[in-house]
Amino acid sequence: MGLPVCMRRLNLDSICEAEDLSIEALLQNGSNPLLDISAGQDSLQAEKEYGYWETEIEQPSPLNELQYRMFVDFVYQWRYFIDDRTIWKHPSSTLFRRLCNAFLRLAAWDLEISSEGEIATLPLDAETFPDWDSPPTDIYWFHRSLVVLCEDLGTSSSISAAVSRARTFCSPVFPLLTNSSATECSAGFRILTYILTSPCINKGERNPAAREVSSIALPMEVLDMILNTVAAYDIISFAQASLKVENWYYASLPQFPDMAIRDFHASMACCGERTNSKGIEGVCCSDCHAWRHSACLDASERTPEKRYVCSKCRLSRTRPKLIPGAIGRANPLQRARDRPDGCRVMIQKQEKVLQLRTTSPAVVRPELRILKRDLTLTPPNQIDYVVLFGGSWSGLAYGLDDVGAKTRIWG
Repeated sequence: MGLPVCMRRLNLDSICEAEDLSIEALLQNGSNPLLDISAGQDSLQAEKEYGYWETEIEQPSPLNELQYRMFVDFVYQWRYFIDDRTIWKHPSSTLFRRLCNAFLRLAAWDLEISSEGEIATLPLDAETFPDWDSPPTDIYWFHRSLVVLCEDLGTSSSISAAVSRARTFCSPVFPLLTNSSATECSAGFRILTYILTSPCINKGERNPAAREVSSIALPMEVLDMILNTVAAYDIISFAQASLKVENWYYASLPQFPDMAIRDFHASMACCGERTNSKGIEGVCCSDCHAWRHSACLDASERTPEKRYVCSKCRLSRTRPKLIPGAIGRANPLQRARDRPDGCRVMIQKQEKVLQLRTTSPAVVRPELRILKRDLTLTPPNQIDYVVLFGGSWSGLAYGLDDVGAKTRIWG
């Protein structure tokens, strides 16, 4: 039996002036239903609908490709904590706040990259604890967005409580973490990256960055040279102070200035290739929010309906969710096979594979010598990049491998 689903849009002014902040009272002042599915209606949407985010998402950028991959890698590295059901029941706990802040930092690309591989202490285990800083409260501003940490948004009372605290209303609720987040990017994180890294401009409106006026007129080439010399930590603050710099920041890879992304399988669910042509036609699945070229769609998927649902989501009749312990219960060998391959990149005119590191470099692992293992047959696992959150290690470390080199992601 299906559940009744109804979605309405409300103005912020009506919420601020409302005396009763219950969901029922707020919906009475809302617009006509944007989505209304009666109970018992036999449809796919009635069983798995959890909101339709009405916006146009452009072709994912090289930055988005790295963001999606780092999200999957982060969930994989910290799966021992994410699998613990007690963490998500206490929003006031330090661990809950730090994990949530980490997802926000990845989505806003608010991070630094270091080449000091000794910072990384691998492998991560249940005794490792995240030590990056996070706001001490469960409601704060982050990159001009108000963040409210809640235990659950699955009931009307919990949404009402979030509304009363944030003084805003957001009808759709999308899953940020699911059972498969260690192998593929979630719909919630894709939306989060779009909100924090893309200028959300309505049709007919002018980009706010174009209206920004400076007392010093610098050619774009000069500004680009200046920004490329600014330290990563400072450029993040600079981007939050200037819309023009923010546009430049999210249109480039400032932490990887000499790197070009060659593999887009995490952001382009169809062919894994990205074109530099503007105005390329494509569609975004309204369930998983994965982007696909229109030319890559099968004939059965090319429907005149405004709302597109990919074939994978049509086959799935359950809403993605996170069951505590589900990531850890997965077979390690199967999980390793399901995880995405490393990202092919071009750096210094050489094609390499950017690969997550889950163990320390072979040269600093004495147990390999005790076992009399031939180090020439062991992947070197050299660490070239370490991801930091405010100067503290995030648990993410990467190395550049030769194309075709044998690497292993340990389960």
